[in-house]
Amino acid sequence: MYPFIEKYDESKEQQLVLEACEGSITAMEKLIKFHQRFIYNVALKLVKDADDAADLTQEILIKMVTKLSQYQHKSSFRTWLYRMVMNHFISSRRKKSEKQIYYFDDLGVYIDEVHNDEDMDMEEQLEYSDYITSVRDNCMSSMLLCLDKQQRVIFVLGGVFNLKSTVAAPLLDITPENFRKQLSRAKADLFQFMDNKCGLMNPANPCRCYKKTKGFMNEGKIDVSTHVFKPEYIESIKSVSETKNEELDDLMEHKYMQFFTDQVYEDTRVGDKLIETLLFDPDIKKLFHLN
Repeated sequence: MYPFIEKYDESKEQQLVLEACEGSITAMEKLIKFHQRFIYNVALKLVKDADDAADLTQEILIKMVTKLSQYQHKSSFRTWLYRMVMNHFISSRRKKSEKQIYYFDDLGVYIDEVHNDEDMDMEEQLEYSDYITSVRDNCMSSMLLCLDKQQRVIFVLGGVFNLKSTVAAPLLDITPENFRKQLSRAKADLFQFMDNKCGLMNPANPCRCYKKTKGFMNEGKIDVSTHVFKPEYIESIKSVSETKNEELDDLMEHKYMQFFTDQVYEDTRVGDKLIETLLFDPDIKKLFHLN
């Protein structure tokens, strides 16, 4: 679960913040471990590439460590932290993976022309279902890259993770009404593209995930010998997202959104590496009075 959903004890976290500011490595470690997974999964939706997402997550966790003394307790700690997270995502330099697809038109051409589709019989579709799902998720992530950064952040928060506008808007310093309007525009852009290209949404469209998968496999772009899923880590975003907002209950919208919320909610240990390399560095410990 992530901190917006998991039973959240604000007073306990405030105590951890106080202890971390007083130099407790244990408290700082708990803060990092508690928030790292949600930050990483949001980053992964914004930049698509796992390495880029890990870099962004580590950058943000370092910011959290170095700016913790600036937290003034005027809002909850998680609101303060995630506002910093979203500002960092929006203002950060474009990552390598963000430069691969520029516009919906470019993605449409890629889908139509770049790879030859090859059919799969039902037995093959069952055998390679994990790979088909991976290709579908990759396509969903590519669609998100066609949104600008602000739209992407809003769609991930409000559409994928289903945060209510009253919770998500303060993270971007905008009003809930403005958040809802921008979310509606982002959805309209995505859903229009899906209607025009995605065979899952419109059977008249020729694109099929399993056909693309077979083509990628035959071209050697999916390595079946190393593409291993770890069942213990498989968890969907839907399972950790907030209860759907009333305005998201429309059945037609759910048809589109399920492919985003069904995506894997990744496990990560980005913060563990940070703990090892940063918090236990003698110079860092001295600078921040960690003990």
